[in-house]
Amino acid sequence: MKKAIGTLGLLVLAGCSHGPDRQDGVASAHLSPEVSGLVGVRPYPNADDVCQVIGENALTRRHLDHTSILIGCPRYEAGAIADRVAEGAVVLEDIGEWTLLSARL
Repeated sequence: MKKAIGTLGLLVLAGCSHGPDRQDGVASAHLSPEVSGLVGVRPYPNADDVCQVIGENALTRRHLDHTSILIGCPRYEAGAIADRVAEGAVVLEDIGEWTLLSARL
């Protein structure tokens, strides 16, 4: 019985997560917007940022217009999302592992 309880405890612990798996300080798999069905165009606002300009597809079409840029940030990157909001972006919705924001051009 003790062995069964110990195994159950390990399974419960194995199912716990405090965010994405990280290797060398970079989140694995979740950094790619394509994993969530989005089209990543380029990093935003700088080449080394985790947020991306997001292109048009069926999931994003309703959010695009000629007066704004669509930005996506991994949803666990609260600091990056807060920075975009502080710059004037508006949070639209979460799609998969990404948070979409709209920023006026």
